Order: sequence, then structure tokens, then C-alpha cells
Amino acid sequence: MRGAAPAILVFTLLLASFPVAGQGMQGPSWEMGWVTDVDPKYIVDLEEDWDLSGSLVFFVNNEGPGELNLAITYDYDEDGPFTFDGPESVSVSGNTNDTFTINIEGGTAEEVRAFSPSSSIELTVLAEEQVGTSTLRSQEASADVTVPRMYRLLPEITPPTETLFPGSWVEFSLQVKNMGNTQDAITVGEATIRSCPHLSVVGLEELENTVVPVTESNGNNAVGFTLRLEATSSHQERTCEVSISVESEGDNNLRSSTMDVAVKAPQVDTDAPTDDEDEGETSSRNETLPWFGAPDTIGTLFLAYLLANRRRLVSA
Repeated sequence: MRGAAPAILVFTLLLASFPVAGQGMQGPSWEMGWVTDVDPKYIVDLEEDWDLSGSLVFFVNNEGPGELNLAITYDYDEDGPFTFDGPESVSVSGNTNDTFTINIEGGTAEEVRAFSPSSSIELTVLAEEQVGTSTLRSQEASADVTVPRMYRLLPEITPPTETLFPGSWVEFSLQVKNMGNTQDAITVGEATIRSCPHLSVVGLEELENTVVPVTESNGNNAVGFTLRLEATSSHQERTCEVSISVESEGDNNLRSSTMDVAVKAPQVDTDAPTDDEDEGETSSRNETLPWFGAPDTIGTLFLAYLLANRRRLVSA
């Protein structure tokens, strides 16, 4: 028994040096994760025309001596405005750390604008090390993807339908649309009038601090105002350029809408007779003598002849 003890000890040590059942199937270790900063969210780039772009980079660190082959799949809500395009499989050499890129694109402009920047889409990247149909190991990395806030208040003027005269006023309409992707407010409204110092806009104070929700694709949620154009009595007949600007609380930008307004002088009816013309016509009619016909003239001459003969007889 004393001779068997060393042999048993050696056998036990050799047995302990082999991996337990199942451990040998795991293979060398590897790790995946994000190179891109995704904490707390990844925000894509967004253009004025709602064209979005972005990219997420992940790494795979292969700590084993042999090549590592992984199948890659992507899981995300396809009802969102994002599409993700990345590799379906990757190969990483032994003792190597490689990086891979997932490109992000967007849908239509309306789909992108309708997506609220306060929400996000979760992207999950799953990497699986497979042998045949069996998965030896798998790892995943997740990131929340969203869009930046875009502010765009757009005023639209509807010109007045009535004629503006000196010393009078007319009403016109102003509609403000929020063509951004988040709620905004009007800080202040301003009017700029060119070439007409005697023309003014009344009612702009109603615009201040007005909240404008996101305008839908059908035009719903736009905010409307009724303003006045007032011309003083000394205003000349002229066409005036009127611009209304609104300032966004979100980005402090001023955006404007412009219209041309004609100030007309009152029309004078040149066909109606004036008082002087009436008096002249009356005088002309009164000063015109009536014309005597031939019988009246002969009678008058005969009467004058009788009177002349009678005077001669009396004188004789």
C-alpha cells in the first residue's frame, strides 16, 4: 500500500490538470462591447431636411490563440425611423482586438420628424460563437438610439382682402407652424415695414410666450393670430413691404414671412358734375333768349307801322 500511495497522488494531480466535463467545450475566452459612447443614449446626426446618419462601433477581443468566428444578429423595433446596417459575421485572429461598424440611416422626412427626441429605440447586438449547429458562447451589447431636438417655427402671412386707405385699418391673418420635432414657444413677435413710415402693425403682443406644439403633416396644431394694419391719415398712396418675424424659444432664431400691401388714396368720381358746373349750366340757360317765329315778327312790324301812321295823322 505504501508503494501505491505515490502512484495514486500522481494520478490525482494529473486528473486535476484536465478541465472538468463541459469546460473544454467553452474554448478560449473572448469579449465584445461598445467603442462608441452610448451612455446614456447615442444621438444621431440630423440635417435640416431630416436626413439622419450615424454609426456605432463595437469591438471583439479574442484572447485565444486561434481565429474566432462569430455570427452577428441585430434586434430593434422596426417601426422606428432607424435602419441599422452591420456585418452578419466577423472573424478575429488570435490574441487580437478588432472593431466593427454599424451604419445608421433614417426613413422618410415625415417619419423622422414624427419621432420624438424624448424617446429612443433600443438596439441589441448578439454575437454567437458556433460549432456546427451548437452555440459555444454568446455575448450581447445594447444601446439606446435617438435623435436631437430640432426647432423650426415658421410664420405664414395671409394678406388682407380689404383695401387699405389713409386713416383706416384692415385685418390680416398670421399662422405659426412648428415644423420641428419638439414643442416650442414664441418668445416675441416683430414687424418690419419698408418704405411706409406711416404704417403700423397692431396686436403683436398676442404672440409673446405662446406655446406651439409640433405641427402634424396634415397641418394640425398650427397656431393662428389676427393682426391689424393701420395707416395714418397722412399716408401717401404707396405699396408697402410688411414682414412679420417670430423668435423661437428653443433655438432663439428669428424666422419671418413677408407680404406687399397697397395703400390706396380715396377715388374721386370725375363723371359727377361739380357745383361750379351746375351754376354755369344754369346761367347759360337763363341768359339764352327765346327765338321768335315768322308770324310773331310780321305782327310786330305791322303794329309798329300802324303806330307810326297814327303819329303822322295826329301831327297833320
